[in-house]
Amino acid sequence: MRIHAKLLMAFIIVLLPVLVLLIASFLSDLRRTEKTILETQAMTARSVSVQIAETFDNAIGFGWAVAQDPLMQTMDPRVLDPHLQEMVKHYPLYDSIAVYDAKGSNRGWGDPNQPATPRLHIGDREYFRKVMETNAPVISKALELKRLKHTGVVASIPIRGPEGRPIGVVNIMIRSDQLAHRFVDAHLQPMQTIFLADSNSRLAFHTGASHLSYQQSGTFTHLDALQKALTELSPQAAQFTNPLTGGENLGAFAPVPRYPWAVGISIPRDVALAPLFARLRLQLGAFAGILLLNSLLALKLARSYARPVQQLQAAAQALTHGEREPPVDIHTGDELEELGSAFRGMAAEVARREVEVKALYKEAEEQALQLAAIIASVPDAIFLASLDGRVIGTNPAGFRLLGLRGTSGLNMSLPEYLQRYDIRHPAGQPMEAKELPIVRALAGETFTGAKMRLRSLDGRELLLSSNGAPVRDAAGQTILGLIVIRDITRRRQEAEAFQASTKRLDQEQHAEHPGLNLGGYPVPRTG
Repeated sequence: MRIHAKLLMAFIIVLLPVLVLLIASFLSDLRRTEKTILETQAMTARSVSVQIAETFDNAIGFGWAVAQDPLMQTMDPRVLDPHLQEMVKHYPLYDSIAVYDAKGSNRGWGDPNQPATPRLHIGDREYFRKVMETNAPVISKALELKRLKHTGVVASIPIRGPEGRPIGVVNIMIRSDQLAHRFVDAHLQPMQTIFLADSNSRLAFHTGASHLSYQQSGTFTHLDALQKALTELSPQAAQFTNPLTGGENLGAFAPVPRYPWAVGISIPRDVALAPLFARLRLQLGAFAGILLLNSLLALKLARSYARPVQQLQAAAQALTHGEREPPVDIHTGDELEELGSAFRGMAAEVARREVEVKALYKEAEEQALQLAAIIASVPDAIFLASLDGRVIGTNPAGFRLLGLRGTSGLNMSLPEYLQRYDIRHPAGQPMEAKELPIVRALAGETFTGAKMRLRSLDGRELLLSSNGAPVRDAAGQTILGLIVIRDITRRRQEAEAFQASTKRLDQEQHAEHPGLNLGGYPVPRTG
């Protein structure tokens, strides 16, 4: 790392505590701001939940008024259709009004924009069965309005007969966009949204999606904070991923009084915390300005020290390329000048040592050549083996003994040597790997005159005599195995031939001169 970079790094390290304090302050403000936003969201959610409860109450109240109309008792579509359609014109807060008999078949259709036929049947709807069982009004869960293909809510109110038993229901249908429209004028922050969820966490409306499809309404069913608000009937606040947008939101959830519903208020986290991040960017900009100023100061200071350092660097490179005493002339009156003087002394010492090293190297090289010549001229085969038992070196006599022309054939395992050269004891029995001279030497054994038989690659059977010993390092640890092998096949053959000749000669002399012993001397006769 150059001196400029080091000085700059030093100034940055000095400023690091300021940056740490800046970040710590930001994180503290971030937590405090998030907490404040969530508390505000919770207050807004409770206020909206009260308004939702009033909306449901109003829908049920309006439904009671319609159910008590004497015309409802007729259950005659010819009477009820025009009557309900005219009524809807005066109540734009609701999408439509419909009347169904006790079996769930439509008997009156009040939507002027949708045809009354074919007549709908709602006998399988949960809210309808509950109204007929309890004889009391019911607010449905969020559902898909069959003909409108929209998500909405139905307020279902019983139509009671003369005996007080339900003979049908009046359904007040409210689309999701109509529910959302009630909060258009609410004093919300930018991109803040309100949504309403039933007991299954399915949305009835979302102000961020004016035409909420039934498929979209089910995207919040796995939101833990929303489910907790519905089950525990207590306000909840959390940071969550908005299923509709995929962005991180800060939200609060509050249960609706008297109804198994919950209201949610959410705002994108980046929007809610935008002022805080803007302040952070301003602070970081100021810090960057201070850092730039310090960098300029570091550059100016580095220039005053760069020249002598560059001179030392050039001298070191010249020394590396073989220049004995490169010129170093530094006069700064400080430690750099002392360093220059020390460098000159070091260069002189390096030059002197270089001459000594070259002389020693030349002497060692001559000795190595002499040793190599001696080893090459030795008639016996010399083998060196690594600790894993593989031969790593030999002399020319060793190559001739093994019938090899290069080192490529040396690197074999012990079983391969046994199989290739059919190594045996002098008596002829096969030799095991652990009995091989090289293994004995590696095991730390020193021995002489160990005999063995070997079959050469050209088929000749050789009798060998081996001497072995371990090669140890300065610590006494075995690092190599050394064996010296001499081919004594010819000497043994000559000895055997000599013995055979002597025996034959003795037998002939004994046959010609019975009185002579085997050594040729007369044997005295007795008797």
